Amino acid sequence: MVTKVADNIYKKVVPLPNNPLREINAYIIKGEGQGDKNLLIDTGFNRPECEEALKSAFDELGIEKTDVFITHLHSDHCGLVPKFAKEESVIYSGETDGELMNFEAGNLYWRILDDMFLKFGFPKAEFGRNTDIHPGRKYVHDSKIDFTYVNEGDVLEYGGYRLKAIETPGHTPGHMCLYDEEKKILFCGDHILGTITPNITIELAADNPLQDYLNSLAKVEKLDVELLLTAHGTPVDDMYQRIEELYRHHEDRLVEAEYILGDEWKTPYEVARDMTWEIECRNWEEFPAPQKWFATGEAISHLQYMYYKGRIKRDEIGDIYHYHR
Repeated sequence: MVTKVADNIYKKVVPLPNNPLREINAYIIKGEGQGDKNLLIDTGFNRPECEEALKSAFDELGIEKTDVFITHLHSDHCGLVPKFAKEESVIYSGETDGELMNFEAGNLYWRILDDMFLKFGFPKAEFGRNTDIHPGRKYVHDSKIDFTYVNEGDVLEYGGYRLKAIETPGHTPGHMCLYDEEKKILFCGDHILGTITPNITIELAADNPLQDYLNSLAKVEKLDVELLLTAHGTPVDDMYQRIEELYRHHEDRLVEAEYILGDEWKTPYEVARDMTWEIECRNWEEFPAPQKWFATGEAISHLQYMYYKGRIKRDEIGDIYHYHR
């Protein structure tokens, strides 16, 4: 069942089975008249449950063809693009994440990402290869996508809306939002979420992702937004209050990570092990391997931020990055 959230804008909650996120909000902007183009914003994983849910939304709305806008590279957002984009469909994304999306469809992307995490102290014995545990790898799209790249300020017109592309790197290196200035609507992907904090982690094209993310929050904070359409969870009533909460969350995380370092040289994996996480496990050893991966990525982003600010030191010990207060 689809939910109408504004004139010509519909939300479909797509399930993400056996995933802590549980679901993704895909948005469909329906053309105003017969023959007008539709726009699908994000898709869900490349797996049958997601495909069936999204297809049911298309059937309910009487849609056969659509253009597609992908907010960022994660496969819960782009996994089904090849299955829903027709030959004449235009598929939009930012160039940075568009290039990474096509790269991640092959094994080389994941091998490089594996090696990056090993460099930051993630034990190889914990996962063997990322391709074995990462849901983003298991359910990625299975063919190359012919993207039309959008840049900051480009405008897409669908369903009576003028949607301006807003570059918001942080959650991923090329994350993009869509903003209608007149109607004060922001499709924010994973840039701002209400029930959880977006995962900020190291990526192939981002060495200081937390700095990027905080800069993007400040950028979006300047927009006049009355309706915030997030990719996960329930609606956010007050975007500006939520942004302040996200600022405080990351400042608390920075303080915690710096405290955990103490006077010892530690890897991000060791710091992540001692950080506070909202997960139903009695201790770090019980964390599922994918959650250890995401937690370590969060620790990396906060340690890198402090390193570039000059708050902490970094050195290579045995070819692995260690940090010291």
